[in-house]
Amino acid sequence: MRLGQSTQAWLHSPWPWLATASLAGWATLLAAPSQSALPAFCGSMADLLAVLGWSGLTQALVLDPLGLWQSWLLMLLAMMPLLLVEPMLTLWQRSLPRRRALAIVAFVVGYVAIWSVAGIALTLLSIGLKLLAGDSLWLAATLSVLVALLWQSTPLKQTALNRCHGAPRISAFGWQVIRDCLGYGAGNGAWCILSCWPAMLLPMLVQQGHLLVMLLCMAWLVYERERMAQAMRMRMALEARWRWPLPQRLAVAGAPRATKYLSSRCKSLASRVPAR
Repeated sequence: MRLGQSTQAWLHSPWPWLATASLAGWATLLAAPSQSALPAFCGSMADLLAVLGWSGLTQALVLDPLGLWQSWLLMLLAMMPLLLVEPMLTLWQRSLPRRRALAIVAFVVGYVAIWSVAGIALTLLSIGLKLLAGDSLWLAATLSVLVALLWQSTPLKQTALNRCHGAPRISAFGWQVIRDCLGYGAGNGAWCILSCWPAMLLPMLVQQGHLLVMLLCMAWLVYERERMAQAMRMRMALEARWRWPLPQRLAVAGAPRATKYLSSRCKSLASRVPAR
């Protein structure tokens, strides 16, 4: 009985719809790898700038900007839907049944619009990192990983992650519904960008294994967002401060073993000391 109730509750939640949207994005990328053209574009632009200088930017005019935007949207479709469970629940619960579809569409429009602007900034940053790395294929990715680890430790990162779970007031009637949902989508997207941008930048720097890096980054973002959602439900929002989670966890996990090892070494040395 409980399993059936849990299944029904899950089926009536946003999870199946958002998971289907994400799977559709992944299926499109796997069926047509050429759709994931951003890493190749960033690499070619870096080469043009290195050879031709800023005059190489004119070469970008012959490229297809609509195709690049489509590639960015597919990347968002594959990676982002599972991060929107809470906003979708908020829209479902705070909007009238006859206006839910309109509220969701307005939210998605605002969310995609702000992420499209971020896509331009991340593309330029990716080109800059590839220029800095030169001929090294993995130096730019390594720099991106180091930046991501540093960003993960900052108070601003934790503030952005906390704000991703905030929900504003949403009007029930009139054109205010569209206004509020557009603002909600843009605001949630802005905090999501501030929290997630290193995880979106890294796949753009890796051409070989691009989809695998995308999948790993998505898994981390979903895990991080769900862990934060659980903390919010328990009224335990994390404080925005500098934190170094990996060294701290390693220290906590290794402390008992280190203590045991040092204790055994001290006893061994004490047994070797001759009695007087």
